[in-house]
Amino acid sequence: MAACVVLSAGVAYGTVRLTESDSSQISYVATGAEANSSAATNGLYALLAKAEPAVAAIQVSGGSGSDLTPIAAGSGVVISNDGLMLTNAHVVLATDQQGNLVENPTFIVKMFDGTVRSATVLGASSDYDIALLQLDDTSNLFPLALADTSTIRVGDDVVAIGNALDLGDSPTVTTGIVSALDRTLQESDTITLHGLIQTDAAINHGNSGGALVNMNGDLIGINSAGIPDAQNVGFAISVATIKPLLDDLKAGRTVSASPIGFIGVNVTETPFGVTVTTVQAGTPAADVGIKAGDIITKVGDSSVATANRLSTVLRGTTPGATVTVTIERDGAAMSFEVTLAARPTN
Repeated sequence: MAACVVLSAGVAYGTVRLTESDSSQISYVATGAEANSSAATNGLYALLAKAEPAVAAIQVSGGSGSDLTPIAAGSGVVISNDGLMLTNAHVVLATDQQGNLVENPTFIVKMFDGTVRSATVLGASSDYDIALLQLDDTSNLFPLALADTSTIRVGDDVVAIGNALDLGDSPTVTTGIVSALDRTLQESDTITLHGLIQTDAAINHGNSGGALVNMNGDLIGINSAGIPDAQNVGFAISVATIKPLLDDLKAGRTVSASPIGFIGVNVTETPFGVTVTTVQAGTPAADVGIKAGDIITKVGDSSVATANRLSTVLRGTTPGATVTVTIERDGAAMSFEVTLAARPTN
């Protein structure tokens, strides 16, 4: 297994089930010099006046023509004047009650102003749980600006807006803070989301694809997941992750996560450091002589003090690259030149 520790919380959620209980570069709204707007100074009412009109409820239906069956519901966020809307991939890649992918679903978008519009999927990436929709009607839109997320700090106030529990046409608003940054969440056996913003603003079923905004009313993330048994622990995909994907999504190109270098160890955190518990036979770690009981202290020039830090460092590598892995064994430091492999699929 990869030397990677992720938050495992079962299946993350966000989409409400209703049936039971090549283009030019994308142009989106960017935060300008006037971003210090009245939303920050006039309070939550001004913020909502700015942000709520950009957030819509999305109904996913199967069938065709007038014979449509509602299947699921989520949220979407308008990011451009020409009708581009962000949501989650798991909203648009909906499945029926038997778990089968719905073919040619219809997307009905209920806007904040009461209008109902249709939308088509331009592109979706399951690896990043992000999708881009195109609204058919682009009149009277109020897109959100994409914030500079490099300035976000733990403790910043945030507001989550979305179609929680599919309760009605108008969105649900919850408030909270940024609880943590750069979180990792294992969403399924094959998909692990990275760089997530954790918040204690309530995120419920149906919030998927909705907006997480700062106190300027600018978009900092797309709400993606909550953990059913947790208290006030929700996650949003950071705008920093989304921005580099937009051009490819608009053009309908496949967007997959870059392969990550694999060394072939399991680790645990001990009082001594990141300790190797097992080494898979035939892996790069085994080939160079790394053993169970070794304490990994550095990968390349990056110090490694926790399993999460090790995971983060390895995410910055690619298969085929050679890195220096420094370990401590019986009190002595040792270094190995490890040529990374591709992560196995099983």
